[in-house]
Amino acid sequence: MARKLLLLWLCLGFFSAGLMSQPKLIVSKPSSYVPGERIDPETWVLDARMKEVLLLGQLKPETRLVVLVIFGGGFKAIPEEPMRGPLWCQDSFDDLSVQRALVAEFAELPVQFIGVAVPPVFSPERYGFEEDVFLAQGTETSQFSEAFRSFVEATEKEVKTSLLPFDTVYYDPKARLTQNRDSADLGPQYGESYPWQGKLKWHLDPRKYGAPTIWLLSSTGEVLSEPFWGNDYDSDPPEINYGFYELKEAVTGALEQ
Repeated sequence: MARKLLLLWLCLGFFSAGLMSQPKLIVSKPSSYVPGERIDPETWVLDARMKEVLLLGQLKPETRLVVLVIFGGGFKAIPEEPMRGPLWCQDSFDDLSVQRALVAEFAELPVQFIGVAVPPVFSPERYGFEEDVFLAQGTETSQFSEAFRSFVEATEKEVKTSLLPFDTVYYDPKARLTQNRDSADLGPQYGESYPWQGKLKWHLDPRKYGAPTIWLLSSTGEVLSEPFWGNDYDSDPPEINYGFYELKEAVTGALEQ
């Protein structure tokens, strides 16, 4: 009996030691913001005058909820392939019907819609811009300034026609909101990087641009939910991950909290 107890004790000891020696599962922190985190208050974009402004600094005093829409903006020249609308990102163009309905639904409530337009940084020549002008040219160069000005003018034109449902559109000409500085696509002339760079591209989103993507934020910049992303209107069949009713429910729920 004593021998059996000794063997049992030894087996349990080896089993416990084995458990203790097993490597722990290491879960890496997502590269993007996640619900509950707050956007870095130093995050900036450019306005239509090409001036830096703090993203959270654009919130109105009465705002309780922010709907942040990152989308592909206008183009300088019409590309060879057929286009359904005047935005270089056709998924962003197709998504406007959802956003327009959402803006109308919450027009009388303290919900602020902020649109941030991104140029075609990875394929600018396809849309009439100089090759690599946004990623390889410094912001102080005339080439960059000319390309950015053309991009702003093309996008602002759609604000004036009310195609874009936002009162004010801001700009991210080097795609800093969605492109991590470690990306191999960003060359040595890209410019300065920032701690907040790339954090507004959802970490599960495999798309290169990450547009369109819609984030719901509190008035203090807290991320309230996972973003709405991934609508691909050109796939066969189209891949639609969200629509007006999903966004309406999410916005209504956030306002009620």
